Amino acid sequence: AYSIAGVNREGEGKDNQDAYVAVPEVGGDPGMHLFGVFDGHGANGHEVSSLVRHSAARFLNVAAVRAAAGHPDGEARAAAVEVELGEVFLQLQSLLSVQVDFDSEGSGCTAILALCVDGELYVANVGDSRAVLASGEGR
Repeated sequence: AYSIAGVNREGEGKDNQDAYVAVPEVGGDPGMHLFGVFDGHGANGHEVSSLVRHSAARFLNVAAVRAAAGHPDGEARAAAVEVELGEVFLQLQSLLSVQVDFDSEGSGCTAILALCVDGELYVANVGDSRAVLASGEGR
């Protein structure tokens, strides 16, 4: 992954507050892979995005996702996995509210998670982060 820091209005460089995670075989499940990108903001945005990066996979309930992924109806399956990804975001927010390693007041991060389960892709985001699915084929 490639990320560069921005520039403020005065033309001075800013700290890069981006973070990402790639977790193959989440929870030991060979058919489940988690990817995330986190864009920090505020004075301690780099701390927030780093904490989220290191905690996201830990909050994914692999057993619940596996059960949801087994639902025969595609819409119901997607809705159930969506609930589990939403729970990850709720748990991360709770973690930020109780951690004491840095002041998170006025800081945070956007987040996008992509979860691949048996070849199906589920995407969830918080804030203004978006994902684009591209293929190396064609133009």
